[in-house]
Amino acid sequence: MSVKIHHIVTGELESSLPVSLLNSGIHPDVPHEHRLPFGFRDDIVRKDGSVHEGVMVPVPVWLIQGTEQTILIDTGLGDIDEVSEMQSRYGVDFVASRSEDQDLVAGLARHGVRPEDVDVVVLTHLHFDHVGNNELFPNATFIVQKDELPQATQPPHFCMFYYPEYAYKVDAVRDRLQVIDGDVEIDPAVRLVKIGGHTPGCMVVMVKTDVGTVCLTSDVMYNYRNLELNWPMGSFWDLPDLMSGYDRLHREADLIIPEHDWQFLQEHPSGTIG
Repeated sequence: MSVKIHHIVTGELESSLPVSLLNSGIHPDVPHEHRLPFGFRDDIVRKDGSVHEGVMVPVPVWLIQGTEQTILIDTGLGDIDEVSEMQSRYGVDFVASRSEDQDLVAGLARHGVRPEDVDVVVLTHLHFDHVGNNELFPNATFIVQKDELPQATQPPHFCMFYYPEYAYKVDAVRDRLQVIDGDVEIDPAVRLVKIGGHTPGCMVVMVKTDVGTVCLTSDVMYNYRNLELNWPMGSFWDLPDLMSGYDRLHREADLIIPEHDWQFLQEHPSGTIG
């Protein structure tokens, strides 16, 4: 069986242009329409009835099959009401939503996988939308970079998408955490590469497939505009590390997949790579 990567969406989050692109992508040589992410619109309605421009981005997990073990990359968006209430305490009123077909258990089942069948969960970083369903995987080993843990267990007061109310998502799997520091091969076809930049311990995942080495970028590359313009998103921890990471991805990957962009399904209509 060849290695395949499946895109499973666990919900959607509102993203403003300043979040999607640093300084909203404004540059005299970049036309306005060329910097807007796929699906950008001006009619997003928040709970208070106010209307905003931005884009509703998918929150995916990535199921890797054909490897020695069943591997899941991140666990996606958790309970929508819990997320909305938690974020609003910190002044973040962006829309969070989930349609009926964006249930994670159902998404896995479409590929013949139950939560208990997952052997390894790679947590690329510990932002709330990447750890929301940790507790669903009772038999999995969870892999995380050492530099991520302080942020998630004792978040800085300015939060930056780490929330103290969500520390329990890490505690729930603490006895199965494999803490690494740097690049690690977890399968002959799967290599974890520490980039940092977006967060202190953010990793990308390099997967060898029939179409070449595929890089699942996590939030190192948030959307296809980041890739096309070589322009980072607006949320980052260390900008020099992030841009150095961009260079490394281009050197080492044949196919680069941004994390939060419905354009993925325009490029890969089946939702599967490999």
